[in-house]
This record gives sequence, C-alpha cells and structure tokens, in this order.
Amino acid sequence: MHNWIESAKEGKLDLDLYRQGDRSYVSNTARNIETIKQLVANGKKFRPRHAVESLEPKPEFYGIFNQAQVYDIVTNLVMHHEIPRQYNYFSNGADHWDEYAQRLIEEDAPNLENSTIELLGMSQGYLDGLLRRFKKVNIIDVGVGNAWPVKELLGNLLEQGKLGRYIAVDISPEMLRIARDNIKEWFGGRVDFEDYEIDINREGFGNLLAEDYIKKDSAETANLVLLLGGTLGNMRSPDSALRVIHESMSFNDFMVYTMKLDSEGTRRYFDFKVDPGDEVLPPIHGAVIDLLNIDPSLYQVEMGYDQLKHQRYERIRLKKSINIRFDFDDGEWPVALDKGESILVWRGLQLSAQDVTDQLNRNDFYVLHASQTPNREYLLAVAEVNRD
Repeated sequence: MHNWIESAKEGKLDLDLYRQGDRSYVSNTARNIETIKQLVANGKKFRPRHAVESLEPKPEFYGIFNQAQVYDIVTNLVMHHEIPRQYNYFSNGADHWDEYAQRLIEEDAPNLENSTIELLGMSQGYLDGLLRRFKKVNIIDVGVGNAWPVKELLGNLLEQGKLGRYIAVDISPEMLRIARDNIKEWFGGRVDFEDYEIDINREGFGNLLAEDYIKKDSAETANLVLLLGGTLGNMRSPDSALRVIHESMSFNDFMVYTMKLDSEGTRRYFDFKVDPGDEVLPPIHGAVIDLLNIDPSLYQVEMGYDQLKHQRYERIRLKKSINIRFDFDDGEWPVALDKGESILVWRGLQLSAQDVTDQLNRNDFYVLHASQTPNREYLLAVAEVNRD
C-alpha cells in the first residue's frame, strides 16, 4: 500500500488520496477499489500455486453477514489490512464477548468493565443534579454490549420514577439479544427495551428521538447517550463515529463517555482470554478470522503498542500467502495476501485525559464534567453539543 501511495503522489498511479496530518491515505471510493483490485490481481499472477493457500469463507459466513457487511469486510481487508472490530460481535462472537466481560466484572483488579461501573457510581450524584429539572430521562445505549455497566443507572432512574425509554443500539443482533435477556432478568417488565441494529460509524439515531423532540412536554425530557467501555477506541476513525453521534443529539441531550487512559501500564495490557489456557488468538478477536477459514497454522499472533498511532494492537502475520474467494450476488472477488503481510484484528486507542477533552472539543462537544478512577487509568466525561 505504501508503494501505491508513493506512485500516486508521483502521478504514476491513478488513485485518489487524502491527507490526515502529515500522512497520505487512499480514499475509500468505488474507483479506487476497482483500481486496487486490478493491482492486486496483477501482482499475484506469477506466484507458484504451491506457495499460495486457496481459501473460501465457511458457508455460515454468508448467513451471518449480509452483502453490504461482506463488502465492508472485503474492502477493509484490501485497503487497510484489517477486520473491522464490530463484526467479531456477530453470532458466537457475542457469546464469547459476554463471557469475557463477565470475567472482567468479577475481577478484583481494575479493568475497563468494572472501572466503567465504578465511574458511573462515583458520578451518580453529579448526574442526578444534572437531570434534576427533567421529569423523564431516556437512555440511548450506543454499543450496548451485555448492558451490565448501565444496570445500576437504570435502577436509580426507576427508583426516582424518571426512566422513560431505554434504547439499545448495536450493529450485532446477538449482542442486542444478550442485552435484552439481561434487562428482562434484572427488571422484569419495568424497563421497556427497544433495540435497533445500527452501525454507529455510518448511521445515526436522531430519527429514533424525533417524535420525543416535538411533543409538548419535550422540554421536560432529557436524553442521556451512553458511549461506554472501549467502543470508540476500537474504531479506525473514532472522530467519524463521534460526528455521527453529535448529529444525532439535540438540546436537553447529554453524552456519557468512558475509556481507558494512556499510561505505561495500560500500554502493556493484553489480557483478552476468557479462561487461562485459551488459544493464542482469543475468540473475541478471532471470530471473523475463523469464519474466513484462515487456520491458525497459517499465521502467528503479534501484540504490541504503536508509538506513532498511539494504540495497542493485536494482529496476525501470515506465514504463507493466501487467496480468499468471496462470493457476491453479481460475481466473486478474490483477495490475495502475501506471506509476511499482517491483518489487524483489534486496536485500542491510547489517549490522555487532555487528549479526550481535545477529541470532544474538535467534534463540537462541550465537556461539562470529568472524573477518573483513583489509579488515574480510567476516565468518565459528560458532554453536551455546543450551542451557537
């Protein structure tokens, strides 16, 4: 990809580029994708067959993901050499995540799950004061997961008689199922669970709140948007998701955002297994790799910290060249990856407390409140949309 970018800069290759900081990237356009497909095909013509492992996704791959999602997976493999994190939450991947999150909640040592719950508890007094003037509070839980972090908050609003709608937003239908079951177990019929399959990278939720905004008593209702855990830090473009959330919010809307902060200790944190002795690539990161039929014998797992990108990463590096044939309604798309190339399966963006404030400010949010755990490794921020 680096060579293609350099050739495009020199006018030797017809690719559209865009700049971010001092680096150039290939734009995700239909014309670029067709050009890259041809470049990939040309580069693989002369490889001996015995040096390439020909693969096809498992049959269930096409039952789990729709055509648009398969297309997104393929384009990210070709253009960015990564599997978008959200697709590992589909099918059995959701159950793997639920088991992992349950383990973290039960641990004594601080981690993102139990620290998020701790921070919400520490900030309950502030949130009560912020929401005191409203008769009803709707909760919009973005990337709901298994809903454990929000359990106490929902209980508190129920006790006050303030809970309005509980709207769970997630790209994975299986994650929404797990959250729905938990809410029913904890609260019975006292919480009206609404669930929507939405990819927050591309699609907002403002339409779900439109009727509430035009009601006569809209001034007495607040919307509390929750962006908890590592959702944002796992994304290739966190600012894009923040802008989608920003455009979905209005007056009387507040966002609660939690994340793990950067430190020497957190840069070395890579405990992703449900149980000790699990395979090297944990199920919560390897679900799509497995569905693509990339056997563990074809790769080695690498984990580390990227100083330039300020992120922890987990990726696989191929021991053998592979060619994966993807089937679409209107044809097939072969994706060829060479021995030595890598596929990113997980990233964790590392930001300082000041970086988080800057991130929210540049996406037109105003920070109202921020708090940290005593060890200073986890942060909660409450923000609203800037008003002109």
